[in-house]
Amino acid sequence: MSPTTPVLSTPTRRYDLDWLRVLAFGLLIFYHTGLIFVGWKFHIMSRVSSPAMELPMEFLNQWRMPLLFVISGVGVTFALSRRTAGRFAVERLQRLLLPLIFGMVVVVVPQVYYQRLSEGAHYSSLLDFYPHYFNGAAPKGNFTWNHLWFIAYLLVFSLLSLPVFLQLRRPAAQAALARLGKWLGRPGTVLLFAVPLILIQLVLRPYWPDTRNLVHDWFNFAFYLTLFIYGYLLGPLAGFWQAAERQRYLLLALGLATFSFYYWGDDYYYELIGGAIKRGVQGFNCWCWILICIGFGRRYLNQNSPLLQRANEAVYPFYILHQTVLIALGYYVLQWPATNAAKFVILSLGTFGCTLLLYLVIRRFSVLRVLFGLKPLARAKATAPPQTPGSPVSVEHLNFAE
Repeated sequence: MSPTTPVLSTPTRRYDLDWLRVLAFGLLIFYHTGLIFVGWKFHIMSRVSSPAMELPMEFLNQWRMPLLFVISGVGVTFALSRRTAGRFAVERLQRLLLPLIFGMVVVVVPQVYYQRLSEGAHYSSLLDFYPHYFNGAAPKGNFTWNHLWFIAYLLVFSLLSLPVFLQLRRPAAQAALARLGKWLGRPGTVLLFAVPLILIQLVLRPYWPDTRNLVHDWFNFAFYLTLFIYGYLLGPLAGFWQAAERQRYLLLALGLATFSFYYWGDDYYYELIGGAIKRGVQGFNCWCWILICIGFGRRYLNQNSPLLQRANEAVYPFYILHQTVLIALGYYVLQWPATNAAKFVILSLGTFGCTLLLYLVIRRFSVLRVLFGLKPLARAKATAPPQTPGSPVSVEHLNFAE
């Protein structure tokens, strides 16, 4: 690292993280569509599974959501640099809690309705089902947040971590972070952040299955909270981003080798010491692919475009709406006499198209914008960033609090 390179970067636009966020959420439509056909447990499922889809699904499952928690943590770094703690907390409640509540009582309801119909229940209509939606919480009842669990966890992480993050803004902590940034410039040191992830895999995963109900989900809670904190810590450290970019091909080779070992490794060795080897490899593989995305993203995606500007705003409503659209379409498309490949294409394109049409309506009305986590129309126009590619503006849209 050059002596003139700043150790702690200043809050400037990170187009690479914008792109990574948009692309990671864009994969949701394809990933959730794949869940219908891959044979894993999902809200609606094809009677005939497609085992060939397991490999890409497993690959995405390793790092897609972890990457989003890291990016969200980076977003908090910049948000707190321009806000008081009180304003930050209030905005989190406005931009996360309100859409979560609205999503749970309105958006998610059709998902459960069509799931119950596919399981053999009988309701005359969605309105007929609606009162039954509040008869107990899932999995025994119907009331749930389904895919909106990410918003719930992000809200809790943000408020829970806030006192720690404020302490890290003190001069002594900043000096320690500056030393950390210099140390991260050494070859291979970025990989050491995988150690806590491996330990969490080994210690918590065997005893806490994946529920995503927040209160009995200690593996996911600890794993994603660690990644969220990583994002906050590493966000301003120039040495971390430079190291990921500089070592990107080495990291890619390591990630391919690690995932290959994870996916095709001999089950005999995996079952040794209670499957600890596989869990440990999974933790390391996750961090490798996060670094790969960061390294290649910083190298090739750090540029603005009109498409990115539009996609940044659309991501949040797309995230909230897409699974409801998918399940509603899927319930009917699965009854068609077509191959799984044809149904996958129809559902993917249909989900994107219908969600886009809904978003185009939402973006025009301030009430709907607020319910879907966007700024009111007048405020959005007043704070819209310049459209000229490369214009220096403050970081926005890195997470749902901006």
